[in-house]
Order: sequence, then structure tokens, then C-alpha cells
Amino acid sequence: MKLPEITLDDRDFQSLVSEARMRIAQSCPEWTDHNVSDPGITLIEQFAWMTDLTLYRLNRIPDKLHIALMELLGIRLDPAMAAKAGLRFRTVAGARGAVEVPALTEVGTRRSLEEEPIVFQVDDDFTIAPLRPTAYTLVRGGRPTAVGLADGVARPAGADQLAFSNPPTPGDALCLGFEEPVGRLVLRIEVDASEARGAGVDPTNPPLQWEVSTGTDQWAPAEVLEDQTGGFNYGAGVVELQLPERSGLHTIDGESRHWVRCVYRLPEVADGEPAPSYKQPPEIYSITARPVGALLPATHSVLVRTELLGISDGTPGQEFPLQASPVLPLGAGEVLEVLEPGAEEWVAWAPRESLVDSGPQDRHFVLDLVSGTIELGPAIRGRDGSWTQHGAIPPSGARLRMSAYRHGGGIAGNVATGTLTMLKTSLPGIDRVANPAPAEGGIDAESLAVARQRAGMEVRSRSRAVTAGDFEFFAAEHPNIARAICLPPSGGGPITVRLLRNVQPSDARLDPASLQPTEQDFAEVAAYLDERRTIGSALELGAVRLRGATCAVKVYATGTADLQRVHDDIEHALYSYLNPLIGGSAAGPSSGWPFGRALNPGELFGIVQGVRGVDVVELVRVYETDLETGDQQPEAVRGNLAIEPDEVIASGTHLIQVEPPRF
Repeated sequence: MKLPEITLDDRDFQSLVSEARMRIAQSCPEWTDHNVSDPGITLIEQFAWMTDLTLYRLNRIPDKLHIALMELLGIRLDPAMAAKAGLRFRTVAGARGAVEVPALTEVGTRRSLEEEPIVFQVDDDFTIAPLRPTAYTLVRGGRPTAVGLADGVARPAGADQLAFSNPPTPGDALCLGFEEPVGRLVLRIEVDASEARGAGVDPTNPPLQWEVSTGTDQWAPAEVLEDQTGGFNYGAGVVELQLPERSGLHTIDGESRHWVRCVYRLPEVADGEPAPSYKQPPEIYSITARPVGALLPATHSVLVRTELLGISDGTPGQEFPLQASPVLPLGAGEVLEVLEPGAEEWVAWAPRESLVDSGPQDRHFVLDLVSGTIELGPAIRGRDGSWTQHGAIPPSGARLRMSAYRHGGGIAGNVATGTLTMLKTSLPGIDRVANPAPAEGGIDAESLAVARQRAGMEVRSRSRAVTAGDFEFFAAEHPNIARAICLPPSGGGPITVRLLRNVQPSDARLDPASLQPTEQDFAEVAAYLDERRTIGSALELGAVRLRGATCAVKVYATGTADLQRVHDDIEHALYSYLNPLIGGSAAGPSSGWPFGRALNPGELFGIVQGVRGVDVVELVRVYETDLETGDQQPEAVRGNLAIEPDEVIASGTHLIQVEPPRF
């Protein structure tokens, strides 16, 4: 494919001559002869010809030179960001000893003929210890009662068999205590109990909450993965819990432990309706617990160890490319190493973001994360003609290697739930692994086109937010923020900046909740803008408002088209076009639906008709939709669906009917 031509100045010879003639009439009205025979016009054409040659050369400046010019301003392409995922490791049934999951353990997707597997690495070492409870305490009516254990199993007797008060009261709890932290573990609780009795209790949603102590009087909810007891509605069974990231010591009845508790809580119900509750608590005959896995954080990355780069020629400004890119930010122990001629030991050089402050003896280097290039210190000539070396130079003949580095990142790492299942190397005691939630946060490296726009804004704003465009630009610099709009203050109030969160992949139906920035996003953007706002200006951050639009479409397919494929392609086209992140352009993905632009249902005919396999578009109707509830207006939109200046269009659930050919 031919590379697109970049036109920096679209004026040509004739437009330059015409512009000059217009200026003659303005600045020298007594000059009335504008024929080509006039000597003045001849000179104008001569200068226009010379300028046209200059513009011809200007429009052929290569992209590499553009990048170099931006680097002179301290602007570089933003690197890719790696997706994060939680990997749930399951131990082998009956495993007794500690099971180690080392850092950098690699788990990937299944290999296919078309694509290489996507690989994630565990962030930190973790040990699934063979823990057993060392304390079992019942809290009934606010009074704790300790029950003895033997080999980690509690077998209560008499009144201690009642898990809660009779009848249960909110706040009653049965608690299992552990000597060691239980954060991240998958805990299997085995209980032999009688059935609890109550009215209106849903076994899939009982009035119980499993929690973990995270400190004194602090508790975090645990996720119930499996509950064979049905909230004690079925009696005996197994309860599997995914425990939160960390646990903390808490004291109950004088026992300081890491506690896992099941607390009785009544659900919220509508006024006047009785809450489902137990009338009689279960009787616990035996209860114990043990870890059967762990949920560990992982990053989309591949580790490369000890990669030889080449041999130094002793000159300033040398560059050595790594074999893989883009590269992730360097971690501990990931450095450039140099072996000088005659030396026996490799010497580590330290990474720096810039070599501006490095002296000729400083063993520093810069790593371009986008291109994966190691850059060594250049020599800069000053105004007085002297040369200044920024960073040491390996002597001629010195060997260079990278001790280790990680590469990966990009939207390819945003894999779906349950796709990370392949352990690259087996781990003793581990049976299987999977990601219980989709990976998130992967962003491709910045393109040159986007960097050009950012460079213009940075040069103009000079790190100071003054105009609405400045606030929008700085807010969108946050990696989780896709778009921002700044609203002018009203009545002396604050400057309002509305944010739209980045979601990958974008060419699908987007959950409105996922487009809302998190509290952490708001806090980080607010801190970033606070450093750049003018003194006296007040800021207020909020989420971009979404206007839902649902399409009802009926088409007839061509004779050879697959009806399901046509249906899926129409659905994809509508979700991509009516999209706050990439929609709004019939030519393909763009920068998102423009703020405040009305939707005309007629424009959707072209979107649907452009799908391969569509013969006749019989019906396209648009219904305004409440994205939170999914409720649609009963009447289709007539004319334009107008939206406010700070709103964008987002898709509801489109209804598509594809019929076979009519003839």
C-alpha cells in the first residue's frame, strides 16, 4: 500500500500568483496593468515559481525528520501500555505442601495458525501455603463465643452448633481465624450442617455476606465462587471464596487473627415488604477450610534475558536496537551492561529519561520504549565551538548487552475472560489457570499523526491551561481518558471539564458504566490540571453525558450472502458508527461522535447499505434510549435526534432483522 502523502502547505504556483495580485490591489491601487506582459507580474511569477519549488521540497520532509524535530522540543511518541489481568491458579486436588508461583510465570492464550499466543507474566512471587484455621468463633447478639478446633476442624457441640442467634439477628457471624495472611487466596470451606429455615430466602442470594478482616474493625467483601450449601438452605456442602487482595489482623474475643467470617445481614427491600430472613439458623456439625488456589496480578509482557546488542566503535551518539519492541518500562535489574576490552566483569549502566544532565563520565543510557532502541551519550557543540559530551562512551571494541527487558503491551493484550489458560512451563502443584475477568488497560503506542497534534498543543499551551482546548488536551493526556470537553463557566462558577473513559476494544457495544471515569481517574486528572490551571480558576470534573440511540433495522440480503454474517456485520457497523469513542464518520473509525452533533436517521441508511451482502434496506428507525435502564421511547425519532453541546451519541441494543432475497 502506498504511503499517504503529507501536505504541509497546499498552495501551488497559480494560487501564489493570484494571492499576490490580490495584495497588489490592496497595497498599490495605482498599479492597474496585471497582464502577464507587465514586468511586475513577471517578477511575481518568478517569485511564485521559486516559492512553489520550496513548498514542493517542504511537503516531502520525511516522517523521521518530523520525529527528530519533535525530539528537539522534548516530544517523543508515547509508548504502549500493557494490559493487566488477574490469573486464578488452581492447585492439584489433594495437594498438601506449599505451592510456589514464581514471579514472571508465563500464561498465554492458545496458539492458532493465524496468530501467536498473547502472553502474560505474573507480577510477584506468591506462595499458596497449606493454611488451616486455628480459631473458630461465633458472634451472636454481639457476644463472641470461642469454639475449639482439632487439626483445623471445628466440631461444635450443644448450643455452639447454632451458627447464629435463634432467631438470627443482623450482625451475627461465624468466624474462621488464620495465623497467616489469606489475601488473594481461593479458600475452600467444607461444612457439615443442617438446613436453615426461613421465609422467602433465595438460595442464590441469601442474607449472608462473606468478609475478610483487613485491619482493626475493617472488613472487605469476599467473592463467592461456589456455594453448594445455597446459603445454608441445603445444609452440608462446600463454599468457595475468592478472598480480596490483602488481609489484616483483627482481634475477636482476645484472639488476633486473619479472620474470614460469614455475617448475617438483611437485604434492602421496598417499603412495606418483609425482608427475606431465616427463622431458624443452621446447626454446624463440622467446619474447616483450606486454600485451593490464588488470584494473582499479571501483565501482558514477555521477558528477554541477556540479549547481546553489538560492539562499540567508540564514537558519541551510538544506537543499538533491541530485537523486540515495543518495550515496557525497565524494572529492577533490567540495565545495559558493558564489557570493556581486557575486562572480566560486565559493568551495569543506569537508564535515564534524558542525557541532558549527564557528564562525560556518567554511565547512562536512554531507552526509546516505542522503537526499542538503546541510545548512548551524544557530543553537543556549543556556541564557542567547544564540544560537550553528555554521558559516557563505551571504548572501541567494548561489548554491549541488555541484562533483561520486557516487551509487549498494546490493545492486543485486552483479551476476553477465560482465554489465558496455557501455562508455558508446568508448575508443581498447579492444576490449571484462567483469567476470571477480561484483561484491561492495553493501549497501542502513539501514532505519529496523534503525536503531531499533541506537539502543536504542547508548543502552544506551554504546560499551562488557559483556553478550553488546553483543559481538554491536558485532561486527555491521562492514559485512561479517551476524550474531554471543557464547558465555559456560568455565572462566575467553576470551569467544568467532562471526561470520557477509554475502553478497548471500542468497535462494539460499550457498557455505559465502563465509559464513566473511576474515582481514581478523577483524582489523577484533577491533580494534573490543578498544576496547570491559572491562579484563581476553579475546576469541576464530571463524566461526559451520553445520549442513547437504538436502531431497528430490516434488510434483504443478496442471494449468496450468509444471513448470520450479514447480521453480525450490520451490528458491528452500527455499534462502530454510533460510538462515542470511534464513531461519527462513514469513512471508518474516527475520533468519536462529535460533541453536540445531532443524529439524522437518514444517514444510517448509507451505513447499513454499505455492508457487504445487503441488497435492499427496507427499514431503519431510531429510538431514543435510556442507557442505564435500557428503556426506549415508544415513538421513533422524527427528523433529527438533537443532543446538547456536551453530549455524545452512544448505542443501545440494536435490533436487526436480515431476510433472504425477496426474488
